[in-house]
Amino acid sequence: MFRKILVANRGEIALRVICACKELGIATVAVYSEPDRNSLHVRFADEAVCIGPARSSESYLNIPQVISAAEITNVDAIHPGYGFLSENANFAQVCEASEITFIGPRPDTLELMGEKDRARREMKAAGLPTVPGSDATIEGEEQLGKEAARIGYPLILKASAGGGGRGMRVSSAGTRSWWKNHPRRLSMRGDAGSWGRAWSARLRRSDTQTRERLSF
Repeated sequence: MFRKILVANRGEIALRVICACKELGIATVAVYSEPDRNSLHVRFADEAVCIGPARSSESYLNIPQVISAAEITNVDAIHPGYGFLSENANFAQVCEASEITFIGPRPDTLELMGEKDRARREMKAAGLPTVPGSDATIEGEEQLGKEAARIGYPLILKASAGGGGRGMRVSSAGTRSWWKNHPRRLSMRGDAGSWGRAWSARLRRSDTQTRERLSF
């Protein structure tokens, strides 16, 4: 079992992890930005370290700061919660290199699932059902037209590397103005690739959790 865990998140997400650790008898370390100094997750943790100013890119997404906090407090593992660094393959690799357990999927798994088109191909290869869509990134208007004809309308265009919900476009008609007006450079990871899939207003979102076997 882990002796001490750093929770690399904030608010209710961090608080839930901290409370679970307390039930297991595991010491916790909270990290916080300057405005979050008096937040509940900071007050409930056994230790707390300030990792930067309000902007998340300078605090909760700042990998060197989070790792530094982990090393200063001598933790065994880091729990990322969800959001922020939880799906960052590079962060998982840095944890591994620093000999700190990353509580989550392996770096290679995170890297795979971070690319929608590649993850889709792997799921199809494993025999899992998928929504009709393109099996590779769409590079231009001509390719988009061919994919739309194959998949059928309505169609939704999304950032292949994940855009945090930004820049998604749904089309029930032609593709010319749709492609030209699509803000393809809104990926959270700076990847400009896009991919398309069938769209239905009646569908409800369903997330699949990728888990790895991990012993506390």
